[in-house]
Amino acid sequence: MVEDKVSVIVPIYNVEPYLRRCLDSLVIQKHKNIEILMVDDCSTDGSATIAKEYAEKYPQFLFIQREKNGGLAAARNTGMSVATGEWLAFVDSDDWVTEDYISAMYKVARTDNADIVMSSIYYYYSENRYKEVSPFGDLTTMSSQKEKVALSRAYAPTRLFRKAFVDTTGVIFPEDIKRSEDTATVIPWLTMTKKISILRKPMYYYYQRQNSLSNTNHKNVDTTFLKETIQRMIELSAPGFGEELEFRAISDLMYGMVMVMVRSKRSKYEVINQIQSFEKMYPKWRENTYIFRLPKGKKIFICCAAKEQYIMLKVLIKAWNFKQRIIG
Repeated sequence: MVEDKVSVIVPIYNVEPYLRRCLDSLVIQKHKNIEILMVDDCSTDGSATIAKEYAEKYPQFLFIQREKNGGLAAARNTGMSVATGEWLAFVDSDDWVTEDYISAMYKVARTDNADIVMSSIYYYYSENRYKEVSPFGDLTTMSSQKEKVALSRAYAPTRLFRKAFVDTTGVIFPEDIKRSEDTATVIPWLTMTKKISILRKPMYYYYQRQNSLSNTNHKNVDTTFLKETIQRMIELSAPGFGEELEFRAISDLMYGMVMVMVRSKRSKYEVINQIQSFEKMYPKWRENTYIFRLPKGKKIFICCAAKEQYIMLKVLIKAWNFKQRIIG
């Protein structure tokens, strides 16, 4: 069987300490009909120099220099616009993958005639500390499309996408939203095809950097993008997924946003105002049937948020922080 070409898009911005690890993992991919599109988003360190080195050394690597900094979404869109493969994959430049990252997902895609293949992931904290995570819970390929829309994490990495399908959707990464871009892109894609396969095999190492949003505690951390992301997700998604998209709003705004606000020491007034704002947007959210499928910890947190129990939310987050330190 002749292999289709896979275009792997690697956005690059000031990742000099991590970039070689990422690119070396792509050099050894078992899938040979491949192009690696390294899109430099105007790095100010030595990242571009490293990427050019790989482009000169390996014919499957192509260096693309953006004229101005536009963020992760813009870099990914640039890569998509020049990709020549039949399939698209994404690897963030501070992460890395196993040698069968592309070949394993491609095999499933061809066997199942899928438009999207989703695989498991490793969360990597340090050399001796990483764990396997299922971005789709207990779902399988046979699970319904609606379940996949509601319960799959919105990752662009760890996925393989049929380019012809993506092109027909007209959906690209939102360049005016600087965080959670995947939610406003990948979730709409999931609503637009039933051909979604799941591969329960971790092949992607997601590096947990300390300056990520979930690890940020400073008081001025921006949270406004979450509402914008949810609104864009709903606007771009196919019709018929009202409860599923509402559930994603519950998960992101009643859990994710409230959690970040409490961790970054926002006032009780600000946190409760956010909760009440959500209640106005989704007055019947407690009737959503997907809530019972949340992990126990998230359900407890959301329950406390709904009751505006600010002190209890702080206690839960302190307990979570303590657990993370013990694990580490």
